Amino acid sequence: MTSQTAWPAGVIARYLTKAAEITGDHEATVDVRQNREYGHSYDCRGCGNGSSSGDTRAVHAGAQKHAETCRAILRPNPAVGGAQ
Repeated sequence: MTSQTAWPAGVIARYLTKAAEITGDHEATVDVRQNREYGHSYDCRGCGNGSSSGDTRAVHAGAQKHAETCRAILRPNPAVGGAQ
């Protein structure tokens, strides 16, 4: 079992992407947030794709559907020794 890191502020749900499944990098997620302008939104941490809507179920469904197919990997963090 891998250790869990704290979720970013405002994230209320996370979906692991296909890339997370392939690489084992559980930071490769699609994050769902509640926001004032649109109700809820999601953003993929791998490819940057996202969407927002006042329909909570639609946002969760969209986030899950995107996560099931996204193979984009996270950009390395230079502070941890990765290339930029």
